[in-house]
Amino acid sequence: MSRRRRSKSSDRRKPSHAPRPPGGRKGGRPGPGRKPGGGAAVEGRLEHHKSFGFVVTDPAGDSDVFIKGPSLRLAAGGDRVRVRLNPGGQRREGEIVAVLSRARATMVGPLTRVAGRWLLSPRDGEPLVVERFAAGCVPAEGAIAVARVSAWPSLSVEGRGVVEEVLGAPGAPRVRVTSALRERELPEAFAPAVAAEAEGFGRAVTPEAMAGRRTLFHLPVCTIDGSDAKDFDDAVSLEPLAPGRWRLGVHIADVSWYVRQGTELDREAYRRATSVYLPDRVVPMLPPGLSDHLCSLMPDVERLTLSTFIDLDESGRVHGTEEAETVIRSARRFTYEEIEELLNGRPVERVSPALRESVAVMGRLQLALSRARFERGALDFDMPEYRVVTDARGVPTDLVRRDRLRSHRLIEEFMILANEAVARRLIAANRPALHRIHPPPDPQKLAILSRELGKLGVRAMPRDARGLQAVLRLAGEHPAGDALTVLCVRSLKQAQYSAIPAPHYGLASTAYCHFTSPIRRYPDLVVHRALRHVLGRPAGPAPAPGWLAEAGPHCSERERLAAEAERHAVNALRAEVLGRRVGQVLDAVVTRVEPYGAFVELGGTGGSGLVRGLKAQLGARVRVRIDGADPDEGRVALRLER
Repeated sequence: MSRRRRSKSSDRRKPSHAPRPPGGRKGGRPGPGRKPGGGAAVEGRLEHHKSFGFVVTDPAGDSDVFIKGPSLRLAAGGDRVRVRLNPGGQRREGEIVAVLSRARATMVGPLTRVAGRWLLSPRDGEPLVVERFAAGCVPAEGAIAVARVSAWPSLSVEGRGVVEEVLGAPGAPRVRVTSALRERELPEAFAPAVAAEAEGFGRAVTPEAMAGRRTLFHLPVCTIDGSDAKDFDDAVSLEPLAPGRWRLGVHIADVSWYVRQGTELDREAYRRATSVYLPDRVVPMLPPGLSDHLCSLMPDVERLTLSTFIDLDESGRVHGTEEAETVIRSARRFTYEEIEELLNGRPVERVSPALRESVAVMGRLQLALSRARFERGALDFDMPEYRVVTDARGVPTDLVRRDRLRSHRLIEEFMILANEAVARRLIAANRPALHRIHPPPDPQKLAILSRELGKLGVRAMPRDARGLQAVLRLAGEHPAGDALTVLCVRSLKQAQYSAIPAPHYGLASTAYCHFTSPIRRYPDLVVHRALRHVLGRPAGPAPAPGWLAEAGPHCSERERLAAEAERHAVNALRAEVLGRRVGQVLDAVVTRVEPYGAFVELGGTGGSGLVRGLKAQLGARVRVRIDGADPDEGRVALRLER
């Protein structure tokens, strides 16, 4: 399943690379100027790995705390905990003294029958004694199940729970993917009331909904998406204004007209906050009646949109912007591959000479916009991506590289431009909304990056975005280019949603929001509602004071969980594919070195793994043999090919 290809800027969640080794972040050593322990207490989020764990501490940037021993029984993965640090030692270690908040109310794992009792053993927590099975749940040895916790484990008492769902046999690909959702309590099915509300709008735009809007049927509007996309939430158009000047139109599905604040539909969209894109399915934020139909900008049908018009010259300079409520009728649904063909001057069926010229101009504007953004200090990570191909039963069959095309960059640049324009409009109007912010990296992280680069023979001390740009430029030519890029990504903070406007470091934007994907992101819906207030045609009341302050962290957390589920599912299915290739030899690059071995990125797969006992420099190219795989853990067993 595909989604709008994500921008390769740092406006995304950091990728999860090799599993964390015992010892924590950077070996678990304290941050600069910090002592390992001495009875002090810290708080953070627990990462649970069966026999040990790590607490990712607040404030971010400190080294993680290694947890082992009985206190690990108290909490499960994702819980916020208070930890008492142990004195002495070369790394921060401690024990959990309190659980501040639970990440979830359910646990997922295999069922086992022990001494006449059923136990459920989660991957990231203590086993639960099953009190009972809900109606329709048939227990089976080894089956993966979901249990609602009725009593959490303590140091001396077992945890207990009620099994609410039996997912199926372990090892079934669909069960693995569903487990990734259930472990994070990401819902799939919509409640009947929510689905009915979405279906109640019908399939066609009504005259009442179109009243008072600017109709754009005269414009050559088109969508550009992946070949298997269903939720078309953005479209573009281009009009000549004068020699060397154009008006770019970015037209976004007006979800806010249908999803009104405070309705059942709105509450469910807020709860989900994002669509989840998995190898074998898409879990939408909105019911299909809206996401795949009435809000989707399909060709040859009227659709409600919010549009931003941006006047540009050949250098990519913006001369003016305007926002409006609009109605469009998309003239063509293009795939990225078709636009790539047009950009390269090759023929595509059913494309008029005027539209061909329009795409050519769009291509020139993209180059100018990319150049201008880079000159401002924006970062661009060109890392290879791989898609797990699945069959109709959800069984993974292959790993296919997804090349980043120029057509992807074209849409990325136009969407960034639209997001910036709307953010500036909201700030100028003093209208509260959710902004997408990206803080600059901590100086200590850049110092660590500089040391790691030195191990690769790169003499650089990146202190700002220009310095990072220089390293990323070098990555394209360096033998260990992938390792260089990974190191740069690790040095950055994560982008997040906030009610308080702030710059976006990775995009070099002074103001930024998410406006262009309201079908799959709740913050975009919030921005649309705010923009309608600015335009003088609100679709509901302004949000209550304080609500935005809560909505930002909520949406950021749901985004994190969705990305985590996606990674978990992809890693599991990738491991299943590679597990069928035992004995195959692959090229690999060392991305992290530890005392017990080295982690490597596997060429041609997008995967990674640990080669135990390997003594190698960071960035070294090696040949490794696949020895086996553990799809449940998403891991591949490797050994050095001599």
